[in-house]
Amino acid sequence: MEALNMPRLRHVLTRRLVLSGLMLGAAVTAPAYAMDAFEAVKGPLDYIGSVEFFPEAGALSAGWTVRIAEDDLDEISFALSSAFGTASVAGADVVDVTTELDERFGGAVRTYRIDLAPSVNGADRIVKFAYGGPLFPEELPLPINTLDSDKIELTVDSFWFPFDARFDSDLTARVQVRLAGEWSAVGVGSVVSTPKGFHFVQAEPALDIAFSLLSNSEVVKADDYVIHDARSEPGTKLEELTGALEFCTAYLNGLAGPAGPLPQASIIVTDRPEGGYSRGTLIALTDIEDDDEEYLLQFICHELAHYWSKANAGGPENWINEGLADYLANMGVRNALGETVFDARMARYAEQIEGHDLPPIWAAELTERPPYLIMYRAAPVALQHLEERMGRATFTAFMQRIMTDRVRTTPALLALLEEMAGAEIRTWFETRLAD
Repeated sequence: MEALNMPRLRHVLTRRLVLSGLMLGAAVTAPAYAMDAFEAVKGPLDYIGSVEFFPEAGALSAGWTVRIAEDDLDEISFALSSAFGTASVAGADVVDVTTELDERFGGAVRTYRIDLAPSVNGADRIVKFAYGGPLFPEELPLPINTLDSDKIELTVDSFWFPFDARFDSDLTARVQVRLAGEWSAVGVGSVVSTPKGFHFVQAEPALDIAFSLLSNSEVVKADDYVIHDARSEPGTKLEELTGALEFCTAYLNGLAGPAGPLPQASIIVTDRPEGGYSRGTLIALTDIEDDDEEYLLQFICHELAHYWSKANAGGPENWINEGLADYLANMGVRNALGETVFDARMARYAEQIEGHDLPPIWAAELTERPPYLIMYRAAPVALQHLEERMGRATFTAFMQRIMTDRVRTTPALLALLEEMAGAEIRTWFETRLAD
C-alpha cells in the first residue's frame, strides 16, 4: 500500500488539471455554508458535497464532507474512481490514510483506508475528500453512466463519489451542483434549481446518491410521477407508460398499507436498448417503443417496488431485493391482466431455470451475490410456491410486513414467516431456499 502524506492532505486540493484548455480544481472543497444550508438529514453516512460538472470535457470537480455516525469504527475504507488520480483526504478525525488500486475492479477503482480517531462521547467523525478531472478514460459500451453535453447520469458503479467500500451502508446527502447551460434535473429526494445549478437533498437513507441531469428532454408531470422523456424522438408509448405508472402506484400503495405511500416517482426514458435501473423512485427506462402492456406493467411495478428494498445489494441477501420486487410486480400483473397472464409468466420463469446447475437461492454459508437466474427467476418461483402454501390472504399480509419492517436479511425474513405462518412453513421455505 502507498502511504499518503498526511500534512499535505490537510490542505485543499489546489493543483490544476488542464483538460482541453479547461482549468479545474481551483476550489473543490465542500462549502462551509453547506453544513446548515439544507434541512437536517442524517444517515449512518451523511454526505455534504459541492460538485461542478464540465460536460464538454467529460470532467467534474468535487469536494465532500462525510459525517460518519458509527462511533465504534476504528477505520473505514472508501472506493473512488482511479481516473481522478489520488484524491486529497483530510479531517481532524483522520489519523492516517493508505491507498491502493483495487484489484477487484481491474485498477479502475482506488481504495482509501482511513484510520479514525476515537469518537468522543459518541460524536460523529468527519472525513473530507477533494478531487477533480475527467471521469471516464474511454467511451463506455453501455451508456448508463454518462457525463457529456446531453446527459449526466452517474450510478454508483462509476465510483464518481467516495463510496463506502463495505457496499452495504445507507447514506443521506446534500449536494450543491454547478454547471453552465440550460438543464433539467431529476433526483430521488428534493431538487431545487439555483442560479448556477441545483441543490439536491436526499433525506431518505439509500445506498447511492441518485440524480440525473438532462440538457434536452420533454417533461410530463402528474401527482404521482414526473416523466423526463430524453429520447431523440420523444412521445412514443407515453400513454401506455403513464397507465402503467398509475396502476403500479395505486397497487403497491394499497398493498404496502402503513409502509407507504410511495413518494413521487421520477422517470427517465432513454434511447438505449438495455440498462434500465431504479434508485428508490428514480427509474431509468430503456427505449419503450416496442414494449407491450404486460412488459411495462411488470417493469414499472418491479422498479417501484424497490422503494422497499433494504437488503445488502452486494452480497447473498440481494435475492430479497430482486426476488421480492419481481414477485410483487408479477402479483401486480395478475391483478391487472388476470390469472392466465400471470400463470404463463411464472411458467416461463420455471422453464428458464429448468436444467441449470444453479446455487441455492440462500444458505447461511453463501458469501457471493446471487446470479441473475437466482434473483430474477428462481427466487420469484420460490415465492410463488410459498404463496400457494400460505394462501393469498396470509401471503399478502406477509409481504406487507416485509415492506413495513424493511426486512434486510434472510434470517429476519424467516423469523417473520414463522411468526405469521408457523414453524412448519418456515422450515419448508428455508429448505426450499437452500435446494
